[in-house]
Amino acid sequence: MNHIDYLQSKFENLDLVNSSFHELPLSLHIKLQDEFYQLDDQGEINLEYFKKVYDSAINMFDELFNESDVLYLVTVVRIEKPLTKPLGLYSKFTSKSNNYRLKTFKEFDEDGQTIQFSLETRKKDIAYKKMIKAICNQDFKELTPRFTDKLVTYPEVFFINKYKGLIFHIYDDRGAFILFNDEKVHKDFNIKYSTLLRRE
Repeated sequence: MNHIDYLQSKFENLDLVNSSFHELPLSLHIKLQDEFYQLDDQGEINLEYFKKVYDSAINMFDELFNESDVLYLVTVVRIEKPLTKPLGLYSKFTSKSNNYRLKTFKEFDEDGQTIQFSLETRKKDIAYKKMIKAICNQDFKELTPRFTDKLVTYPEVFFINKYKGLIFHIYDDRGAFILFNDEKVHKDFNIKYSTLLRRE
């Protein structure tokens, strides 16, 4: 089963490309921290802010994914020019054996090409801490690690827990979405993360 079939089965035909997590009833919109700002009083990058962001995002990942859980690591990219090889983040942040299991799903429209790369793997086989930091760093070129693909600057990354029925999507340093397919689990995490919820 690929991730698209899984989402159709477990999340009522959720489309990662076109669906808005804002509008889904079993989603949580999380602030990764709310004490500091991205820049300090001198206009320099606030490293204390980013340390808080990294720690918060990584701790959430560790709570949502056990070592034995199978997950889909999915990236969505939108490009105008054809992409001739997989994203470098898969070779940079996953084990070599994973590269042979990478699947690609392409869509074309008047704006170009949308590609979903999907890898079924385990937590131990991805450098998730570095990957999470790279997601949080994407708006700040001075920070490392980073995604360095020339044609794709801002891939959208989704961690899908195949066993637990949840999706973790960090969009940048400001926050993340967690989507559940179980109402009770959603309620439990809603209570657990109540102080970090964004109230739109």
